[in-house]
Amino acid sequence: MFGGPLGKLLVLIAVIAAVWYGYKYMNRINELRAEQRRRAPRPKTRALDAEDMAKCRVCGAYVAANAGGCGKPGCPY
Repeated sequence: MFGGPLGKLLVLIAVIAAVWYGYKYMNRINELRAEQRRRAPRPKTRALDAEDMAKCRVCGAYVAANAGGCGKPGCPY
């Protein structure tokens, strides 16, 4: 039925079309995945607040400036 040169040409056209549409299909799938990644909610990162540190005149340890004390007697912090 498709044994002649016309049959070979039709098979070649069918193979080229299959490869072309397969490429377009895979490209579309990749675009959809990229869009999903862009729209996906990102986990919120918690920002850490920095505190000022002060050196204790009694023991030399650094403690937070608003701390109640370092625990040593006579400590101003």
